[in-house]
Amino acid sequence: MKQYVLLALVVALANTTLFAADSNPKSKLSNATKQLGEKTNYSWTSTSKEADGSTGRLGAMEGKTEKSGLTFLSFTVSDVPVEVYMKGEKGTAKALEGWQSFDDIIQTSPAAAGIVKFLRSHKLPAAESAALADKVNDLKEADGVLSGDLKEEAVKELLMRNARRREGQDAPKIENPKGSVKYWVKDGALTKYEVNVQGKVTAGDRETDVNRTTVVEIKDADATKVEVPAEAKEKMT
Repeated sequence: MKQYVLLALVVALANTTLFAADSNPKSKLSNATKQLGEKTNYSWTSTSKEADGSTGRLGAMEGKTEKSGLTFLSFTVSDVPVEVYMKGEKGTAKALEGWQSFDDIIQTSPAAAGIVKFLRSHKLPAAESAALADKVNDLKEADGVLSGDLKEEAVKELLMRNARRREGQDAPKIENPKGSVKYWVKDGALTKYEVNVQGKVTAGDRETDVNRTTVVEIKDADATKVEVPAEAKEKMT
């Protein structure tokens, strides 16, 4: 009889501990981003807008990725459609002139080299959402949404990422940086996150007031397939 009582107490304690972990916003988010990263594959859409509704040079992005690291991206740069396949540092992109390898694109112009640098440093949603979670001051949960303010250095990093500067210019200066992030979790998995960053960016004699919101929505987990066309596969160097 005592053994049954002891077993019941152990089960009750385990359930209580599990509930406490799930009810902790940090633990809940950590488990959600980890679960996304462990998916065999998934797709996502990413849209960025300023407070006035403008989208800037880079339009909405569609993405697909597999656990192997093979990733497809589709977006526009100044209204020019771009398609990308990449895995690690290797990749190929197609805009107006057919498929070209990343290495070939770098040679065409400084602007093109900048795009390749952006692509190679681009974080997938599972990695980006987890990295942002580590830079939140105080994560809270309300009405099913996890949210918090981003640390100042994290906001500066995000503002610098999109700041333009000419060759030879000093690094842009950031004033009054502030930002926040929100996460939506369903059945333990991350389904959406939203990042807002604000501040004044000064690059040379150009000053820009930024109030940008980026929304990333994850879909088709374990039901996404990345198929690379033969012409693109030849250029993935």
